[in-house]
Amino acid sequence: QITNGTLDVKKMMKTWIGHKGFPLVTVVRKGKIISVQQEKFLYRVEPENWTSDASYLWHIPLTYITNRCNFTHCTNAYLLDQKSGM
Repeated sequence: QITNGTLDVKKMMKTWIGHKGFPLVTVVRKGKIISVQQEKFLYRVEPENWTSDASYLWHIPLTYITNRCNFTHCTNAYLLDQKSGM
């Protein structure tokens, strides 16, 4: 109901429940271009617990505003469902 059918919540939540750990999202701004990237957050890597992070891909809902909008009337949403995006 909240997503107005624009987001498959079940599919998104599988990525959060099925993976160990958490994603680390890095946001970089170059002029007017914003890029985001996700990777598996690793506090301490122990060889017996290490797995390739190639299979770790979260569906991360992000919200943002621009300087053309105020906080209540123009919130934009983006689903980061790849390793990186813009």
